[in-house]
Amino acid sequence: MQIPLTRTTRDMKRHNVLEIIETLRRLGSATKAELAAHTGLSIATCGSVLNALCARQDVMTLTLEASRGGRPALRYACNPDCYSLLCIYAEGSDAGASIVRALFSATGELLVEDKTDFLPLRPETFYASVASALERWPNIRAIGVGLPGVVADGAVLTCDISSFIGVEIEQRLRQQTGCYVRADNDMNFAAWGLYRRHCPPGSDPVAFINFPGDVCTGCGLVVNGQLLQGASYFAGEVDKLPNPVYPQIPVAENLADILTALIAIINPATVALTGGALTQEAIEAARVLCAQRIAQRHLPTLVHRASMHKDYLCGIAELTQHSFSMQRLQDD
Repeated sequence: MQIPLTRTTRDMKRHNVLEIIETLRRLGSATKAELAAHTGLSIATCGSVLNALCARQDVMTLTLEASRGGRPALRYACNPDCYSLLCIYAEGSDAGASIVRALFSATGELLVEDKTDFLPLRPETFYASVASALERWPNIRAIGVGLPGVVADGAVLTCDISSFIGVEIEQRLRQQTGCYVRADNDMNFAAWGLYRRHCPPGSDPVAFINFPGDVCTGCGLVVNGQLLQGASYFAGEVDKLPNPVYPQIPVAENLADILTALIAIINPATVALTGGALTQEAIEAARVLCAQRIAQRHLPTLVHRASMHKDYLCGIAELTQHSFSMQRLQDD
């Protein structure tokens, strides 16, 4: 099947723009020649894209690069004040919940964050928290939303905070704020944040398991440098595995059953573990049980994380910023 040339050209232009934006964010600043070297694009293409990005104030020019005998080269950087990104997530259950908010610059710098406890937590409270954030920080143009449950196509299918079940969270917040909104479950965001903060690009599969004990166990997966969500966004719902979490079974055995399934299916190199039900002793016992079932060469590195907060926020910020950039390119 042949793809129309105009569509191919437009797609290539979008790809080039996104590649340059993400490279600038990663490097901090760069000349056209440096961008060409890192992206594989020609200097002329880099120059054309940079001119367009400067015109809409997404990118700014810095001081001239020191001359080495020729014409000084301009350095470019993403404009941190182009827009702000609100990352907001709800955590907990019907017994007690919290809202965490964090403001990021367009270059991914964390500017401010806060946390408020609620009992009970209802969607209206969540919407009010978003509204107060927009009033306080009017430069917000994109919102990333994390929830402890299954989120598919912007709708909450299941949630540990039951009042959110059935809510079209993305549509509701877009109508309320006029901002771009991306919503996803907590473990997808946390797994992506773990991958971006601690793993080299394109590295082996990683998983992040939350074992809270009082609510459903969740898992986020990154495979081949991509978030694994599944055909209906159900990937990672490990509490649905046969006999994974039962009160009468020791935590170590529950964890070993989940780890065994993950090792057999995606063969992760690293598995991060968090949650109030976990102790270092339980993790070590689960490691021993896994070693009795699976050869040593296939066992992942198990990392105990006291909190997933930093990974969670990083994942929300990075994935929402990427989606927002894609949306802006679609609108151009």
